[in-house]
Amino acid sequence: MFDFVFVVGGEEWKLVSEALGLTPQEIRFLDNRTLNPLDAALAFIVKERHITVGDLYDLLSECGFPAIADLWL
Repeated sequence: MFDFVFVVGGEEWKLVSEALGLTPQEIRFLDNRTLNPLDAALAFIVKERHITVGDLYDLLSECGFPAIADLWL
C-alpha cells in the first residue's frame, strides 16, 4: 500500500484525488475524517480499480507535481 504524507502545501491532495476520479463529496468526506486524506484516497481507488505505480507517476506529473512523483516513486 502507498504511504504518503502530502507535504507540499495542504490542498494539493484534492487535485490529485479529483484526477483519480473521486467525487467532490468523497473528497470532502476524506478531508473531514482522515489524518492523511491522500493515503485514504489512494486506498479507496486501488480497491475500486487497478492502478499501477506508473499510472500514479503519470498522474502526479500531469497534476503539476513531477518532483513529488520523482521523490515518492
